[in-house]
Amino acid sequence: METKPNLEIILIGDNLASLKYIQIKQKIGDQIGIKVNLNHFQESVQSSEIQSILTKTNKTSDGLIFQLPVPDKFNQFVPKTPLKSDVDLLGEYSFLLWQKGFLPPTIGAIDLVLKEILGWQKDLDFEDFINSKIDLSGKTVAIVGQGVLVGSPLLRYLQQRQATIISINKNTKNTKELTQFSDILICAAGSPELVDKSWINPKTIVIDASTSESDGILVGDVKPDSLFDTNLLCASPGGIGRITVFYLFYNLCKLAQL
Repeated sequence: METKPNLEIILIGDNLASLKYIQIKQKIGDQIGIKVNLNHFQESVQSSEIQSILTKTNKTSDGLIFQLPVPDKFNQFVPKTPLKSDVDLLGEYSFLLWQKGFLPPTIGAIDLVLKEILGWQKDLDFEDFINSKIDLSGKTVAIVGQGVLVGSPLLRYLQQRQATIISINKNTKNTKELTQFSDILICAAGSPELVDKSWINPKTIVIDASTSESDGILVGDVKPDSLFDTNLLCASPGGIGRITVFYLFYNLCKLAQL
Protein backbone atom coordinates (compact mmCIF):
# COMPACT_ATOMS: atom_id res chain seq x y z
CA MET A 1 0.00 0.00 0.00
CA GLU A 2 1.82 3.08 -1.28
CA THR A 3 -0.35 5.75 0.38
CA LYS A 4 -1.73 5.26 3.86
CA PRO A 5 -5.44 5.97 4.24
CA ASN A 6 -6.80 8.52 6.65
CA LEU A 7 -9.41 7.76 9.29
CA GLU A 8 -12.37 10.13 9.43
CA ILE A 9 -14.31 10.22 12.70
CA ILE A 10 -17.71 11.85 13.05
CA LEU A 11 -18.58 12.78 16.64
CA ILE A 12 -21.87 14.51 17.41
CA GLY A 13 -22.10 15.82 20.97
CA ASP A 14 -19.65 15.76 23.88
CA ASN A 15 -19.82 12.27 25.36
CA LEU A 16 -16.85 11.93 27.73
CA ALA A 17 -16.16 8.27 26.96
CA SER A 18 -16.24 9.02 23.22
CA LEU A 19 -13.81 11.91 23.57
CA LYS A 20 -11.34 9.83 25.59
CA TYR A 21 -11.60 6.97 23.13
CA ILE A 22 -10.96 9.28 20.17
CA GLN A 23 -7.84 10.63 21.88
CA ILE A 24 -6.47 7.08 22.04
CA LYS A 25 -7.20 6.60 18.33
CA GLN A 26 -5.45 9.86 17.46
CA LYS A 27 -2.41 8.96 19.57
CA ILE A 28 -2.03 5.52 18.02
CA GLY A 29 -2.67 6.98 14.56
CA ASP A 30 0.24 9.38 15.11
CA GLN A 31 2.47 6.49 16.19
CA ILE A 32 1.81 4.45 13.04
CA GLY A 33 1.64 7.31 10.57
CA ILE A 34 -2.11 7.34 9.90
CA LYS A 35 -3.91 10.66 10.12
CA VAL A 36 -7.05 10.65 12.24
CA ASN A 37 -9.38 13.52 11.36
CA LEU A 38 -12.00 14.37 13.98
CA ASN A 39 -15.15 15.98 12.60
CA HIS A 40 -16.71 17.18 15.86
CA PHE A 41 -20.22 18.61 15.68
CA GLN A 42 -22.85 19.73 18.13
CA GLU A 43 -26.38 18.36 17.87
CA SER A 44 -27.40 21.52 15.97
CA VAL A 45 -25.31 20.45 12.96
CA GLN A 46 -27.10 20.37 9.62
CA SER A 47 -27.64 17.00 7.97
CA SER A 48 -25.96 18.33 4.82
CA GLU A 49 -22.63 18.59 6.67
CA ILE A 50 -22.77 14.92 7.66
CA GLN A 51 -23.74 13.95 4.12
CA SER A 52 -20.77 15.86 2.68
CA ILE A 53 -18.33 13.74 4.72
CA LEU A 54 -20.04 10.54 3.52
CA THR A 55 -19.73 11.77 -0.08
CA LYS A 56 -16.06 12.66 0.39
CA THR A 57 -15.05 9.29 1.84
CA ASN A 58 -16.93 7.49 -0.94
CA LYS A 59 -14.38 8.99 -3.35
CA THR A 60 -11.27 8.00 -1.37
CA SER A 61 -9.72 4.99 0.35
CA ASP A 62 -10.19 6.62 3.74
CA GLY A 63 -11.99 4.90 6.60
CA LEU A 64 -15.02 6.41 8.30
CA ILE A 65 -16.58 5.80 11.68
CA PHE A 66 -19.47 7.36 13.53
CA GLN A 67 -18.38 7.52 17.15
CA LEU A 68 -21.31 6.03 19.00
CA PRO A 69 -23.63 6.94 20.60
CA VAL A 70 -25.10 9.15 17.86
CA PRO A 71 -28.15 11.35 18.62
CA ASP A 72 -31.31 9.65 17.39
CA LYS A 73 -31.99 12.10 14.57
CA PHE A 74 -28.63 11.26 12.99
CA ASN A 75 -28.84 7.46 13.30
CA GLN A 76 -30.07 7.32 9.70
CA PHE A 77 -26.58 8.19 8.46
CA VAL A 78 -24.70 5.33 10.14
CA PRO A 79 -25.95 2.61 7.73
CA LYS A 80 -24.96 4.87 4.82
CA THR A 81 -21.26 4.50 5.60
CA PRO A 82 -19.61 3.58 2.25
CA LEU A 83 -18.66 -0.09 2.09
CA LYS A 84 -14.98 0.56 1.32
CA SER A 85 -14.78 2.95 4.30
CA ASP A 86 -16.78 0.89 6.78
CA VAL A 87 -14.08 -0.06 9.30
CA ASP A 88 -16.69 -0.49 12.07
CA LEU A 89 -18.91 -2.76 9.93
CA LEU A 90 -22.04 -0.75 10.69
CA GLY A 91 -23.07 0.07 7.12
CA GLU A 92 -25.98 -1.56 5.33
CA TYR A 93 -23.63 -3.69 3.20
CA SER A 94 -21.35 -4.77 6.02
CA PHE A 95 -22.51 -8.38 5.56
CA LEU A 96 -20.21 -8.44 2.52
CA LEU A 97 -17.25 -7.67 4.78
CA TRP A 98 -18.29 -10.40 7.22
CA GLN A 99 -18.23 -12.78 4.27
CA LYS A 100 -14.65 -11.75 3.52
CA GLY A 101 -13.57 -12.48 7.09
CA PHE A 102 -13.71 -8.94 8.51
CA LEU A 103 -14.90 -8.46 12.09
CA PRO A 104 -16.16 -5.29 13.78
CA PRO A 105 -13.22 -3.89 15.82
CA THR A 106 -14.62 -4.69 19.28
CA ILE A 107 -15.57 -8.19 18.16
CA GLY A 108 -12.11 -8.63 16.67
CA ALA A 109 -10.58 -7.55 19.98
CA ILE A 110 -12.73 -10.04 21.90
CA ASP A 111 -11.72 -12.71 19.38
CA LEU A 112 -8.01 -12.04 19.98
CA VAL A 113 -8.44 -12.07 23.77
CA LEU A 114 -10.33 -15.38 23.69
CA LYS A 115 -7.70 -16.92 21.43
CA GLU A 116 -4.97 -15.85 23.85
CA ILE A 117 -6.79 -17.00 26.99
CA LEU A 118 -7.85 -20.34 25.52
CA GLY A 119 -4.47 -21.00 23.88
CA TRP A 120 -5.84 -21.18 20.35
CA GLN A 121 -3.29 -22.52 17.79
CA LYS A 122 -0.31 -20.59 19.10
CA ASP A 123 1.89 -22.08 16.36
CA LEU A 124 0.18 -19.95 13.68
CA ASP A 125 1.87 -16.84 12.30
CA PHE A 126 0.10 -13.56 13.04
CA GLU A 127 -1.91 -13.24 9.82
CA ASP A 128 -3.20 -16.81 10.07
CA PHE A 129 -3.82 -16.38 13.81
CA ILE A 130 -5.92 -13.25 13.41
CA ASN A 131 -7.93 -14.74 10.52
CA SER A 132 -8.50 -18.19 12.03
CA LYS A 133 -11.91 -19.10 13.47
CA ILE A 134 -11.66 -20.23 17.06
CA ASP A 135 -13.86 -23.22 17.93
CA LEU A 136 -16.06 -22.39 20.94
CA SER A 137 -18.18 -25.53 20.81
CA GLY A 138 -18.71 -26.80 24.34
CA LYS A 139 -18.34 -23.30 25.79
CA THR A 140 -21.33 -21.45 27.25
CA VAL A 141 -21.01 -17.72 26.62
CA ALA A 142 -23.30 -15.14 28.24
CA ILE A 143 -23.67 -11.72 26.61
CA VAL A 144 -24.99 -8.85 28.70
CA GLY A 145 -26.36 -6.21 26.34
CA GLN A 146 -27.71 -6.27 22.79
CA GLY A 147 -26.39 -2.99 21.36
CA VAL A 148 -25.53 -2.43 17.72
CA LEU A 149 -21.80 -1.96 18.36
CA VAL A 150 -21.07 -5.04 20.50
CA GLY A 151 -24.01 -7.17 21.63
CA SER A 152 -25.69 -7.81 18.28
CA PRO A 153 -22.56 -8.52 16.19
CA LEU A 154 -21.13 -10.57 19.07
CA LEU A 155 -24.17 -12.85 18.86
CA ARG A 156 -23.44 -13.44 15.18
CA TYR A 157 -19.75 -14.08 15.88
CA LEU A 158 -20.49 -16.64 18.62
CA GLN A 159 -23.06 -18.44 16.49
CA GLN A 160 -20.47 -18.85 13.73
CA ARG A 161 -18.05 -20.35 16.26
CA GLN A 162 -20.53 -22.89 17.63
CA ALA A 163 -20.79 -21.47 21.17
CA THR A 164 -23.77 -22.10 23.42
CA ILE A 165 -25.18 -18.61 23.95
CA ILE A 166 -27.08 -16.92 26.75
CA SER A 167 -28.22 -13.47 25.58
CA ILE A 168 -29.22 -11.00 28.33
CA ASN A 169 -31.14 -7.77 27.85
CA LYS A 170 -32.88 -5.35 30.21
CA ASN A 171 -36.09 -7.42 30.09
CA THR A 172 -34.45 -10.76 30.88
CA LYS A 173 -35.71 -12.38 34.08
CA ASN A 174 -33.51 -14.32 36.53
CA THR A 175 -30.44 -12.77 34.93
CA LYS A 176 -27.93 -13.81 37.56
CA GLU A 177 -29.18 -17.38 37.67
CA LEU A 178 -28.59 -17.62 33.91
CA THR A 179 -25.15 -16.03 33.79
CA GLN A 180 -23.81 -18.26 36.55
CA PHE A 181 -23.88 -21.12 34.03
CA SER A 182 -21.44 -19.32 31.73
CA ASP A 183 -17.85 -20.32 31.02
CA ILE A 184 -17.36 -16.86 29.51
CA LEU A 185 -19.25 -13.68 30.40
CA ILE A 186 -18.99 -10.71 28.02
CA CYS A 187 -20.42 -7.42 29.29
CA ALA A 188 -21.60 -4.72 26.88
CA ALA A 189 -24.55 -3.10 28.62
CA GLY A 190 -23.13 0.37 29.20
CA SER A 191 -24.30 0.19 32.81
CA PRO A 192 -21.56 1.30 35.24
CA GLU A 193 -20.34 -1.45 37.60
CA LEU A 194 -23.42 -3.58 37.02
CA VAL A 195 -21.68 -6.95 37.37
CA ASP A 196 -20.12 -8.48 40.50
CA LYS A 197 -19.49 -12.03 41.73
CA SER A 198 -23.22 -12.70 42.12
CA TRP A 199 -23.40 -12.93 38.32
CA ILE A 200 -20.74 -15.58 37.83
CA ASN A 201 -19.12 -18.75 39.11
CA PRO A 202 -15.50 -18.96 40.34
CA LYS A 203 -14.26 -20.30 36.98
CA THR A 204 -15.92 -17.78 34.67
CA ILE A 205 -13.76 -15.79 32.24
CA VAL A 206 -15.05 -12.20 32.35
CA ILE A 207 -14.56 -9.75 29.47
CA ASP A 208 -15.73 -6.18 30.01
CA ALA A 209 -16.36 -4.60 26.60
CA SER A 210 -18.11 -1.46 27.81
CA THR A 211 -16.99 1.96 29.01
CA SER A 212 -19.28 4.65 30.35
CA GLU A 213 -19.18 7.73 32.55
CA SER A 214 -20.00 7.65 36.25
CA ASP A 215 -19.52 10.76 38.40
CA GLY A 216 -17.07 12.22 35.89
CA ILE A 217 -14.85 9.13 35.57
CA LEU A 218 -14.81 6.26 33.09
CA VAL A 219 -15.79 2.82 34.36
CA GLY A 220 -16.81 -0.50 32.88
CA ASP A 221 -19.80 -2.76 33.44
CA VAL A 222 -17.82 -4.92 35.89
CA LYS A 223 -16.68 -4.11 39.44
CA PRO A 224 -13.07 -5.34 39.15
CA ASP A 225 -12.50 -5.71 42.90
CA SER A 226 -15.71 -7.67 43.55
CA LEU A 227 -15.03 -10.91 41.65
CA PHE A 228 -13.66 -14.23 42.81
CA ASP A 229 -9.89 -14.49 43.08
CA THR A 230 -10.04 -17.34 40.58
CA ASN A 231 -11.80 -15.35 37.83
CA LEU A 232 -9.83 -14.16 34.84
CA LEU A 233 -10.86 -10.59 34.00
CA CYS A 234 -10.21 -8.42 30.96
CA ALA A 235 -11.19 -5.14 32.59
CA SER A 236 -12.43 -1.81 31.28
CA PRO A 237 -11.17 0.80 30.78
CA GLY A 238 -7.73 -0.24 29.57
CA GLY A 239 -8.48 -3.74 28.28
CA ILE A 240 -10.62 -4.52 25.25
CA GLY A 241 -10.71 -0.84 24.26
CA ARG A 242 -7.00 -0.68 23.47
CA ILE A 243 -7.12 -3.84 21.39
CA THR A 244 -10.23 -2.54 19.64
CA VAL A 245 -8.26 0.48 18.43
CA PHE A 246 -5.57 -1.84 17.04
CA TYR A 247 -8.23 -3.84 15.22
CA LEU A 248 -9.81 -0.67 13.87
CA PHE A 249 -6.55 0.30 12.15
CA TYR A 250 -6.10 -3.29 10.99
CA ASN A 251 -9.50 -3.12 9.27
CA LEU A 252 -8.62 0.28 7.80
CA CYS A 253 -5.43 -0.96 6.17
CA LYS A 254 -7.02 -4.22 5.02
CA LEU A 255 -9.91 -2.36 3.40
CA ALA A 256 -7.53 0.05 1.68
CA GLN A 257 -5.62 -2.89 0.21
CA LEU A 258 -8.86 -4.32 -1.20
